[in-house]
Amino acid sequence: MEENSIVVNGDKKNIRRVRKKRHRSRMRVFLIYILIISLITSITFGGYYVYLYKQEEKIAEMATRDLEDLKQDLEEGGYITTDEAKKQMDDAVSSNTKDLKSQIRRYMESGEGTLTMLENLFPANIIVPNSGKYEFFDIRSDLAKTVVDYEKLNYPILNKETGKYEGEATYDGDNPAKKGVDVSKFQGDIDWKKVKNDGVEFAYIRLGYRGYESGKLALDDKYEDNIKGCNEVGIDCGVYFFTEALTEKEAIEEAEFVLENLGDYKIQLPIVIDVEESANTTKTRTKDLTKDDRTKAVIAFCEKIKSAGYTPMIYGNLKSFMVMMNISELEEFDKWFAYYRYPIRFPYKFKIWQYSATRTVDGIEGDADLNLMFY
Repeated sequence: MEENSIVVNGDKKNIRRVRKKRHRSRMRVFLIYILIISLITSITFGGYYVYLYKQEEKIAEMATRDLEDLKQDLEEGGYITTDEAKKQMDDAVSSNTKDLKSQIRRYMESGEGTLTMLENLFPANIIVPNSGKYEFFDIRSDLAKTVVDYEKLNYPILNKETGKYEGEATYDGDNPAKKGVDVSKFQGDIDWKKVKNDGVEFAYIRLGYRGYESGKLALDDKYEDNIKGCNEVGIDCGVYFFTEALTEKEAIEEAEFVLENLGDYKIQLPIVIDVEESANTTKTRTKDLTKDDRTKAVIAFCEKIKSAGYTPMIYGNLKSFMVMMNISELEEFDKWFAYYRYPIRFPYKFKIWQYSATRTVDGIEGDADLNLMFY
């Protein structure tokens, strides 16, 4: 056979001619492909440019309207110069400063005191007196708020001649509050029948304490007499323990001491850990305890009480909850709040309010602590 020919169905065909035909066919396909791509690209970019044009039209229309509004404001005199704006600001500051000074003077002259003045000037803060200064805490929205309607609280009345509050606090809310007392050896011998007849519906008995210097655990001298008397007359009873724990281990030791001494006494109320500053702040063993460490110790006590099948509760005042502990870490535990000023300025949830340490209760000699228990 010849070099550049091929036999197809008995006929010779030149290879070069066949190749040329194939080449022409491929070129046609390629050109058609290019035309299609060009057409698609033109349509796509054309649409994009139309979109940009429309957006620019909208921006131009908005700018035109803004210019017209500005022109109208200028024509109507609805503007001020930079100097005029500065003068108005200076006048406002001066006016507010005079008003603030007037308020401060009014509070000072009325004798209401610095704390009351600060609470009214800074309503978004909880203000705590502490070691000769005032600490400010923002009210947190993530913490449970009180269920007590403060507007329905009836506070004791101040006797201006004696400077002391008289009468008892009562509550007109949907769920009536119960009257209660808390006692220790400092109240001496108590006639519990008279206490009950004076309208007391619950009582907290100090079970014991840890020595603020020695660190030793001790029972309250009147614990057994008081809890027996309370049980006999049918007053709902609870116990509390004054803590001086430095560590979680010591707090658990305190909780175990409480549980060991409950015996067969009837306990209807939560078991309380009392978190306060010791009377002698310079000698107390906990004077250098950090906020975090104290909080951990309190939680350890509560968890131990809870694991034994009882309900734990934390007692403290404003300083206890805001300065001495991290209140945000104590959300799951009930709180017993000691606060002797009226009206109450504490937004967070608590179950018992100790509103006085200087009241008279029949059956108790001398001053007694009075409380209201809510819900």
